[in-house]
Amino acid sequence: MKKTRIEILEEKKVKITANRELVLDVFLKHEYALSLADLEDLLPWGDRATLFRTLKTFEQKGVIHQIKDGSNSTKYALCHDSCGSAQHLDIHPHFHCQECDKTICLDKQEIQINSLPKGAQVNEYSLIISGFCSGCIIRLKEY
Repeated sequence: MKKTRIEILEEKKVKITANRELVLDVFLKHEYALSLADLEDLLPWGDRATLFRTLKTFEQKGVIHQIKDGSNSTKYALCHDSCGSAQHLDIHPHFHCQECDKTICLDKQEIQINSLPKGAQVNEYSLIISGFCSGCIIRLKEY
């Protein structure tokens, strides 16, 4: 059973506001990652600063995670339930469509690091798989 916006915010210990509920609702309705600009387009009433602060709060509390897919804009996607505020535990690859610019989490595949240089510490890592989504392949074949 899917959790409601309120349940997600309460579980992650995020203060509930109307704006935060609306932003979370947008993430729940999209299967792909969203940028700040995407949120501005989808929520035209929201001001950029409030939306940005909401994204940062959600990221700090483990509601969303950040994705840098090489598209010159940081995108965000929902975290799994296991993701906590201290660290994001749902580390997985992402697929980025070079045509439509959508980025999708590949949740079922984890990134495994088997060895690091002696004394090294990982602060962040990601894997971006680039190509064309099925919708764009169909559109490209039509031309």
